[in-house]
Amino acid sequence: MTHKERQLIQEYKSANVHDLALRLRNSDDVSAKYVVQQIQGLQIMQRKVPFFADNPDVEYPEHLPLEQCSSSFTAGYKCEVMNRLLSDYNHFTDLTGGFGVDFFFLSEKFQKAVYNERNADLCHIVSKNFAALKRTNAVFQNADGVEFIKKSTERFNLIFIDPARRNSAGKKTVLIEDCEPDILEFQDIMIQKSDFVMIKLSPMADIADCLAKLHNVREIHIVATDNECKEILIVLQQGYTNEPKIFTINDKERYSFLLSSERECAAEFYQSNDFQQKYLFEPNASVMKSGAFKILTKDFPIQKLHPSSHLYIADSDVYNFPGRRFRIVSIGSPKDFGDIKTANLAVRNFPEKAEALKRKLKIKDGGNIFLFATTLFNTHKVIIQCVKC
Repeated sequence: MTHKERQLIQEYKSANVHDLALRLRNSDDVSAKYVVQQIQGLQIMQRKVPFFADNPDVEYPEHLPLEQCSSSFTAGYKCEVMNRLLSDYNHFTDLTGGFGVDFFFLSEKFQKAVYNERNADLCHIVSKNFAALKRTNAVFQNADGVEFIKKSTERFNLIFIDPARRNSAGKKTVLIEDCEPDILEFQDIMIQKSDFVMIKLSPMADIADCLAKLHNVREIHIVATDNECKEILIVLQQGYTNEPKIFTINDKERYSFLLSSERECAAEFYQSNDFQQKYLFEPNASVMKSGAFKILTKDFPIQKLHPSSHLYIADSDVYNFPGRRFRIVSIGSPKDFGDIKTANLAVRNFPEKAEALKRKLKIKDGGNIFLFATTLFNTHKVIIQCVKC
């Protein structure tokens, strides 16, 4: 990075990169492509990992590794899991290093941390960035992490792997065996050579499929932020044969349960027609992904509206509920809400889709009113008007 390029990156770090590319295309003393790439990366990291973006010596690769890398929140959560499980921090390896955000967060406590990345340019950039960030315990290998772990005679406290979730045509994949590398082919080697294996998967991954195909699963973590699922973490441990625990995370909201408890639970349903001075609860995205629907009525003083309506009712507010909380204002049919012009409409187990219902009600998105179109235990189709708690 030349002095001139560094100046331009800092000067235009908030600029529209497409406009900047046109402005710099005929410049002789800087690489327009390089400057634009750095500013694009800087803007992504300002959202994802501000600590990286604050350091002017951090360099950024092409877009894809930045798109796929973790945020400070999701990387930090992995550290929470690691710190709860580990007692020793001698040796750690990341088999698919990428841009190194997870590696940076996870490696901090270890005496030795080994980063593996097949892309030589990316490996070089990350090694320089770690020097700029003053992290000195890392070893960088332009190597295939699978081959490294197969040949290694050492034992690791933690092995981390984040397989690429795109096929050769660039399309996103979800199944474990469609990721690259195929974890199923060498999961037993990772388990045998470590205290714990942590696998990062797509938020679209099917939990039942993961449990059927992976060995010695100890924990499954569904990680969301701003009510959007970002990733699924799976922890493997050699010899672990008990039922794995499911953890749901949405920012500060945390909830955990066992799938057997959900299967065996008899949900409690709200069967009254009285909705005055009641509260309504909507599980967050990670809970919804987990399938924890019946067990919520055992773990919280709430009742379900309908077997297929994942909304809940209570006589009072439940402050620690993992999701959104509302106070019910009224309940009725669509014709009862003709006076509302602006509202936030959600459809939960209702015959009409949200967009069609919005057109029917002639409402626009926004405001402080929340409408839930849903089905009650008696199969009546209703709209519940609420305000947020």
